Amino acid sequence: MLLALAILLSMTMTAEATIAAMPINVDYHDIVIYVDGNAISVQADEEPFIYNGRTFLPVRALAEALNLNVEWIGELKAVKISGGNDLNSLAQKDKEIQDLKLQLTQKDNEIQALKNTIASLESNNDDISDLEDELISDYDYLEDVKIDDIRLDGDDSDVDVYIDVDLDDYGDEWEELSDNDIEDWIEDVVESIQDELSDDTVVNGKIIDTDSDDVLVKFKKDGDDSLDVDFKDEDYRSDTDVEDVENSLEGDSFYVDDIKFTVKSVNYDDDDNVTVKLKAVDDDTATEWEALTSSTINSEVKDICKEIADTFDEDADISLDTVTIYFYDEDSNLLDDFEYDVDDDDLN
Repeated sequence: MLLALAILLSMTMTAEATIAAMPINVDYHDIVIYVDGNAISVQADEEPFIYNGRTFLPVRALAEALNLNVEWIGELKAVKISGGNDLNSLAQKDKEIQDLKLQLTQKDNEIQALKNTIASLESNNDDISDLEDELISDYDYLEDVKIDDIRLDGDDSDVDVYIDVDLDDYGDEWEELSDNDIEDWIEDVVESIQDELSDDTVVNGKIIDTDSDDVLVKFKKDGDDSLDVDFKDEDYRSDTDVEDVENSLEGDSFYVDDIKFTVKSVNYDDDDNVTVKLKAVDDDTATEWEALTSSTINSEVKDICKEIADTFDEDADISLDTVTIYFYDEDSNLLDDFEYDVDDDDLN
């Protein structure tokens, strides 16, 4: 088509130089013009024809189909075709192409970032899956209660734990468990998870009865903080007594600054007073204790005493008057003792 336009322009320019008229014989063959796959319509007097082996097309119809401008300049007897090679149009097209390339580059970067994230998640899922297998292998029984499954969801910073038991089969065995039995077992599970992931991992968990879908126990351990256990199985533990509370506290861990202590004994008397003895876990506790300021010790001891008083209040409906607490080093040497007045929220 471009060749035909060139021929027509050449003939027009020749006509500018030579003006003449002569009859010619042309052939019509119902020639159809296609532009970008679409047939264009022409008037009857614009029908293409063949002359001397060459095909001649109507300039205006063809140019307009190509989105070109056609102008007849009478005084010059010339046809002006414009628009197809407009520099501004080309520049605009080039800018659009560059913008598209930039968008493609940005999308490629986003896709690569997503691929990296997916790869990281898949790797983390593999680690979590391996840890699940280890846990169900190591902790398949809680005393005489069979653990059906242990599922994890999360990452190194925060992980949720779902522990399944079937009380339709193990209801009697579950009822025989003391709170302390359950807490000790949960403590071991949580420590195994943090050993594998991170000491700072926040662990939130539930023990679920698959027979009723009831949550039996909820627990949480935020990094180095003490394990918090909340019993929800009212059918088995609705009447918590003092002994249960004492047993539940024994074995719990508390921290004074970075020094870890474990509760060795809890004794409640009928005058609403309780005495608690804690023993250090690590070596050189005496040296570390002496390095602590009085304000640090008093603040954190108050928090421990208040937590113990709250446990008696919530689990046994007992409002304590005082909490007397003794701290021992790893060799059972007394470090210090305190008496906490519950009503005054103060140490004596």
